[in-house]
Amino acid sequence: MLLSVIVPCYNEEGSVRLFYEETVRALGDRMADTELLFINDGSRDGTLRELKKLCEESVHCIRVISFSRNFGKEAALLAGLSHARGDFTSIIDADLQQRPEYLVQMLDFLLAHPEYDSVACYQQERKEGAVMKLVKDAFYKVIDSMTDIKIMQSASDFRMLRRCVVDAILSLPERCRFSKGIFAWVGFETYYMPYVVEKRAAGESKWNFWKLMQYAFSGIIAFSDKPLILSSIAGIALFAISILLMLVVVVKTLIWGDPVAGFPTLCSLLLLLSGVQLLSVGILGQYMAKNYTETKGRPMYVVKEELESGHRMKETGEHRE
Repeated sequence: MLLSVIVPCYNEEGSVRLFYEETVRALGDRMADTELLFINDGSRDGTLRELKKLCEESVHCIRVISFSRNFGKEAALLAGLSHARGDFTSIIDADLQQRPEYLVQMLDFLLAHPEYDSVACYQQERKEGAVMKLVKDAFYKVIDSMTDIKIMQSASDFRMLRRCVVDAILSLPERCRFSKGIFAWVGFETYYMPYVVEKRAAGESKWNFWKLMQYAFSGIIAFSDKPLILSSIAGIALFAISILLMLVVVVKTLIWGDPVAGFPTLCSLLLLLSGVQLLSVGILGQYMAKNYTETKGRPMYVVKEELESGHRMKETGEHRE
């Protein structure tokens, strides 16, 4: 098998058939040596029904891994990489914002340049609001300053990997996964290819501001312990300042007889110290929560059903540790 194309799907009923048709058209004769690996991440609409129809009707290799519930995109990516059989593996969304024509360009590049192990696409022109752009820019600056890995700004999960890269990613046992960081952490030579984001073929985006913020925090916590160091530094700095203020108050009282600072000053100091303490406890709690998740050892996902090439293969309780 030359190429495996991983397609995570969550409520993409209106997109999967269009995606299939566009991919078949773009890959042309290469479809004979390509598998389309759809990961149904617990969709609540008719996505699985449409995928079953495609399996029954298609003459090409289509595989469907259907989860027992929604486990999230990180679990879908891991499932796709675990089941991929190709010498090259690509990840692409089903909504056609990432055009299948880029699959051909990435594959041709890797075939022509054996010195590169992967191709990662980044947005040539980011089509988003000013607030979202500001937040994303801030995230990349923060994670670059807090970690030893370099994550290409505006790079997405839309990429193609050689088998050696896939095997390296699968060797990482962690459950709290941040794929952008993992892609960078495993290393290998990566070529960054610009691409243009198109409009969604159907449906609406599953991401919102708060989900992106949560994803960003998870990435920072997964690849850096500097937030813990910063909270400790803040605690030491505030302790030193409090000692200085105490000395100032004592000296003023002994020399000038000034009374101790009044209620507004005391209230402000209490709010400041309490805020810093709660922030530090919250940061520590995030790390403890991730450690709790890892030590429980629960699987990343549970597979309910697998299908391939027009017939139902099996119902399974398979899970990925």
